[in-house]
Amino acid sequence: MKGRGEGVVRASIGLEIVAELQERGEKIIWAPDRHLGSYIQKKTGADMLLWQGSCLVHDEFKGIELDLLRAEYPDAKVLVHPESPENVVAQADVVGSPTQLIDAAVKLDATPFLVATDLGILHKLQHAAPGKTFLAPPPAGNTAPCHRCAPSPAVATNGLSHLAPPPPPSP
Repeated sequence: MKGRGEGVVRASIGLEIVAELQERGEKIIWAPDRHLGSYIQKKTGADMLLWQGSCLVHDEFKGIELDLLRAEYPDAKVLVHPESPENVVAQADVVGSPTQLIDAAVKLDATPFLVATDLGILHKLQHAAPGKTFLAPPPAGNTAPCHRCAPSPAVATNGLSHLAPPPPPSP
């Protein structure tokens, strides 16, 4: 990353980029997801101002629901996206981007897996690791019933064009 400015950071490279910015002494304004920002801030110790937004899909995971499912499947490994609330991330065996979660599922000698991220990843996990079982913890929030089955809408809007107003028209 050269100079000052803005950039779009996905979960897969967030730690690396923030660590580099921290090393340079940069302050960071993190948006849109407070959970991912908080996770990265805790891992790096970076000086970050966190916007208080969150992904409506990941925000519906609750620690108590995951805890109850873990009691039912005590040998399960827990795969979590860092956009989940802190009490969900704290229970994870693996925290990472979708690609990192898929890689972990393939490499770990375990089944079943409890997967706290949008349901769009379950098919990819099953395809990458046939013979393993992947279960989604139930969500527990006001918007859970209508949003939980959908892939995260935030993924489709990643890009600077969605964060800033369009430039003024040319004269």
